[in-house]
Amino acid sequence: MVIMTARILQIIVGLAGLCALVLGLVIWIANIDLTDIHMLFGLLVTLGLLVMSIIALTARGLRIWGLVGVVYAVILLIFGESQSNILAGHLHWLIQALHTLIGIGAIVLTGFLGARYRTLKRGEAKPEASSQALY
Repeated sequence: MVIMTARILQIIVGLAGLCALVLGLVIWIANIDLTDIHMLFGLLVTLGLLVMSIIALTARGLRIWGLVGVVYAVILLIFGESQSNILAGHLHWLIQALHTLIGIGAIVLTGFLGARYRTLKRGEAKPEASSQALY
């Protein structure tokens, strides 16, 4: 059941991340105010990463990555909410680029955690084939 949840979270975060990325580029390049919708998709990515990280914390072999994911989700939320006030002026594009990279990193980290979790759990369910030695 949790394996399916991990896969569903990967899909949701991937789609929400794609929407947030496209909307962010539209906001950045075309100056069309779609910030509220962009923030909603960003929040979905952040919550998805947080839930996936909590799932990873329950799996042996992924606990450190789960902790990294929780910290990353908190940083993502804080940076996403405050990025419009950082380095205002003609150099703000640096913050926008960093914001984009951090968002892409969250999508990638969620995908990594989900894939690794599913691999670990499927490996636990299979019997040991290496115990049969060929002589």
